[in-house]
Amino acid sequence: MSIFMNWIWSSGNTKQVSPTDASHDPRLRFHMQTFIDNTEPPASFKASEVAQAMSPKELANLGYERWEELMPAVIELAFELREIGDCEIMKKGKVLPDDVGPYDIEGGIRIRRVADMEFQATTFGSRDAWLT
Repeated sequence: MSIFMNWIWSSGNTKQVSPTDASHDPRLRFHMQTFIDNTEPPASFKASEVAQAMSPKELANLGYERWEELMPAVIELAFELREIGDCEIMKKGKVLPDDVGPYDIEGGIRIRRVADMEFQATTFGSRDAWLT
């Protein structure tokens, strides 16, 4: 198939997107927000649970075959949400300080909603705006 024809009629082979691009995917953001909304503090959830919530079709649309390939994007998204005050990121039961970034950690992380997030959402507008 010519390049032009491939562009119009994709053969289904999608190119894997970068973690940064994947972290802005609305489906991934939806799954992350669902976990944040449904996990009451002080409970937390694993970042890997968000990646595992993606369907095979959602993964394929991002060019991934396995949920493990999506983990860098999930971690980037978690740190982005921490920046705006939606969640805390934990390692070994302790909240990571603000000066720790996504490339400073090794291994798994846990995420939990900030206890007063409902107040923030009503004070500063809808958090759902970035999902659309």
